[in-house]
Amino acid sequence: MKKYLLLPFLVLPFLSQAQSTKGPYVGVTTQVQNTWIINDEQYEDVNYKHKFTTKWAPFGITAGYKFNENHNLQVELIRSKQGENFDIVDVNGDKTGEKEIELVYWNVPLLFKYTTTGRLRFNFHFGPQVSFLQKGTETNRLSRAGTYSQKGDQFNVPGGTFLLASYDEEDRQKDSRVGTFNQYDAGIAAGSGVEFDVNSNTYLSVNLRGHYNFVNIRKEENINDKTLPEAQRRDPDWYNLRQNLVIGVQVGVHFLFNTGDGTSPARHE
Repeated sequence: MKKYLLLPFLVLPFLSQAQSTKGPYVGVTTQVQNTWIINDEQYEDVNYKHKFTTKWAPFGITAGYKFNENHNLQVELIRSKQGENFDIVDVNGDKTGEKEIELVYWNVPLLFKYTTTGRLRFNFHFGPQVSFLQKGTETNRLSRAGTYSQKGDQFNVPGGTFLLASYDEEDRQKDSRVGTFNQYDAGIAAGSGVEFDVNSNTYLSVNLRGHYNFVNIRKEENINDKTLPEAQRRDPDWYNLRQNLVIGVQVGVHFLFNTGDGTSPARHE
């Protein structure tokens, strides 16, 4: 029992030793994330089901400045794989195929970050984010023809593999019906996590990070294939607005260029 009573005294030194009160810092990050494409029609009668989709943001760079122990401003550059996979289902609820949306962005969030004090501390961060598309495809793979229902209408869509949209200009030149993606996106990023000082200049971070973007992933304002002749239909759903949503776990290592005021107990190696 006595050894458990000693635990608070063993942990206290780690919590009481603060990092430098101010200075610039840089770092690298990686992130595993759950990615979604949110459709403004998704709560009405649709012909797809969301599938749990995991992507990876393999590489990110962080640069920031600590104004004091608590207040930071940082910018990041993150290569992020996004999109989502869906099951396509017919009027009877039977699976007829799959939709795959693959997107790769450079995400640039500008974040205000608040941190508590201590060698082990918590942080909260939020701010705007802009995104620049690097790659993108939307593909339907329908294993058979099916009958679908939307907004009270029933209609048929033939089977086949259909490239619906592409970032690649060559794909759009080969097929004029292949749509285009918006090359830019914008939204809000936010998260929280913990930081731990390895020494006075280096700390590790583990954050729960999410962002929601406001711009339609496609340039086309309205996509409605059911008005086409049956042989030309390639998608059983109607879309006005689809947006990116990402929630992930971000891990990073950061180096602080120590410019403390000389009063901080940061040098605790």
